[in-house]
Amino acid sequence: MKFGKELLNSVNQSNPEWGPFWMNYKVLKKRIKAVVGSQKPSTTPAGTVADSAKEAELTQNREEIEFFMELRDQLRKLACFYVSEEKRYLFRFHQLQAVLRDMKKKADVDEMDAKRLMLAFVHFYRECIQLENYAVMNYQGFSKILKKHDKMTGHNTRTKYMRKMVNQSPFANYPQLITMLENTERMFAEIPVGDSVMQTAMHMATMMATPAPDDEPMATT
Repeated sequence: MKFGKELLNSVNQSNPEWGPFWMNYKVLKKRIKAVVGSQKPSTTPAGTVADSAKEAELTQNREEIEFFMELRDQLRKLACFYVSEEKRYLFRFHQLQAVLRDMKKKADVDEMDAKRLMLAFVHFYRECIQLENYAVMNYQGFSKILKKHDKMTGHNTRTKYMRKMVNQSPFANYPQLITMLENTERMFAEIPVGDSVMQTAMHMATMMATPAPDDEPMATT
């Protein structure tokens, strides 16, 4: 499956409110086509002045400038959204942590309260997984679109742009989210309930985390 379709599937399976905050891969592909259409064929052998002119094209060609401006704007949009969502998730994590702490202090825990807390942890964990998928897919999107740009234009921009721009973004490296996922798993197991209730909840958590049968594998190209 092509990456554009895979990205669209991820968008459709995520929180509907996140729709405007995903990478707009289609728009960037159109920008690349505009760049290619604006390029003039070179008749000068490689290694001559033509190569220098090609490098200058990155900063002088209007279509190239617009492509990288769009890329920058999308990078900023994604970074701001990821930061705000991670902060919101961290607040919810601390809320769940406090509820569990209070529950563990009780001598007699109501089973229904414990079940509700388990369900809250399951939902929270799944949403964290969705945020991680958001980070992974959008990161791949920048790498894929730059690879496509370089292939179609003859430039070599991907490595430098990924290193200096994308890799510095908060969704490129997310240790706080990973820590929340790990601690959520640990705290889930600490909820004071009987073995039968725990087994039921574990099965429920597994079912919620398992992709649907018609989900397609991740693209490799």
